[in-house]
Amino acid sequence: MDIYLIIIVLILCLLISSASLQFLSRRESSSARNMRRAYGIPDGEVIYSDLDRPAKVLHSRKMAISGKPDYIVKGKGRSLIPVEIKSGRAKEPYKNHIMQLAAYCYLVEENYHRPVPYGVLVYSDGVQHKINFDKTLRSDLRETVDEMKKTIGRSCPKRAHNHKQRCMHCSFRDSCERSLL
Repeated sequence: MDIYLIIIVLILCLLISSASLQFLSRRESSSARNMRRAYGIPDGEVIYSDLDRPAKVLHSRKMAISGKPDYIVKGKGRSLIPVEIKSGRAKEPYKNHIMQLAAYCYLVEENYHRPVPYGVLVYSDGVQHKINFDKTLRSDLRETVDEMKKTIGRSCPKRAHNHKQRCMHCSFRDSCERSLL
């Protein structure tokens, strides 16, 4: 009779453990969905993340660039979608953010050998911008990278803004001839 009591207690423990794990699993799934919504991550499997775990740097030998997008999501078909999370707010995406995302689109295509139809910029206020990775943006990216390569040969890069705040946070601020400080 004691053995039956032990078996019944074990079965009850297993049932309680199973129910607890099921509850935690649902709670975790809900938490993951909320995080995806908060960060504006599109539907699909996240195959790369640089925000919650270390990720490899993507390199392009053709364009001589490298970078790490915040997320890469597997979209419909074979397509991949880079997602870049920004800490600031913007009604419209900044050109430098678009170029950064374009570079990630290019890097993803070259490293994963899959099409990238667009990328997503997500700002801290939840505003999302779908940026098509079309021929025009590809051309702009190539021109920007070429200009950057030319600039590296110069002593001081051209300033592309009129904001003291940006100069304050620039790594060239102490040696820049064009600083607004």
